[in-house]
Amino acid sequence: MNANALIKPAGCMFLAFMLLSGCATQSLNLTVTRPAEVNLKGFEKIAIGDIADQQGEVSTHSMDISDRITSVLFESQRFEVMDRQHIGTLLKEHNLTASGLVNEKTAAEIGEFIGAAVFVFGRIQTDKYDEEVGKDDAWTDRNGNYRQTFWRRGLYQLTVHVSLVDLKTSKILAIKDLSAAFKSSTSADKQTPEKINVDDLYTKCVEQIANDFMKTIAPYQVTVVAKFITDSKVPELAQAIAHFKADDFETGISLLESTTEKDGLETTQKAKAYYNLGLAQMYSGLNDEAVENLQKAISLEPKSMYTNALAQAKREKENADKLKQQQQ
Repeated sequence: MNANALIKPAGCMFLAFMLLSGCATQSLNLTVTRPAEVNLKGFEKIAIGDIADQQGEVSTHSMDISDRITSVLFESQRFEVMDRQHIGTLLKEHNLTASGLVNEKTAAEIGEFIGAAVFVFGRIQTDKYDEEVGKDDAWTDRNGNYRQTFWRRGLYQLTVHVSLVDLKTSKILAIKDLSAAFKSSTSADKQTPEKINVDDLYTKCVEQIANDFMKTIAPYQVTVVAKFITDSKVPELAQAIAHFKADDFETGISLLESTTEKDGLETTQKAKAYYNLGLAQMYSGLNDEAVENLQKAISLEPKSMYTNALAQAKREKENADKLKQQQQ
């Protein structure tokens, strides 16, 4: 049994281990792989068209977004990427078009000589920065000094409507709105505060848009927190968690399986063992077993913590099935 098939330690190849004070719970930070929102299995090429601005033109901001999406695609090394400059050159070489946007109107022409590929184009729907400037009521500190806080609060919002099209069939594979919003503030005592770095907020928005785009088309990793239960009268629970901490899930799971069959356990204690077992199996690719053992925990002791874990196990099973389809 490869208990670590779908799990990797978070951080520098080890599991972060934390004891939650005031309760018999130990948490592990785990890195798990999530499926892409769109299954692009069978596609090896992605052609990046234009991201038009709100006026339907190619602007500095629209090019920033297109270029960053192209960059993260190259960095992922999952697809052969054709950027807008490359596509434009090919169009001219084939005398298909001499100018204009590389968008859905030119998709059919592009497909004639590129072949099977995903064509990406979009349009900026929201691109704005809002800022408030104000001051709080004046007050006097303990030394009798006059004080008053002046402040700025800024919010940058960016939304891009993106379409993915199969160049060979012209079928729309996905349509998605990618949104990002970042805020910042500055303050000063009795004077105008420093200006907010708007460019920094904008850059963060572009970066999030590009990262969210990658989550749409390719599997990605997230960090989750698995909350295990301990019991001083059942030392095997803590021993199993120690194995998980050491990234030895196979031994930990085996220990918990033995614990569920141990004689003399109270109903509550056995429920804890089944819960920990199901939780470990959930993030180890043993999805059917996880659902079964969490159901046993609930049958022994109906508890919201167990019920929530069962619902998550079912979602993890769906994710695992989708991921398998995308990676086969």
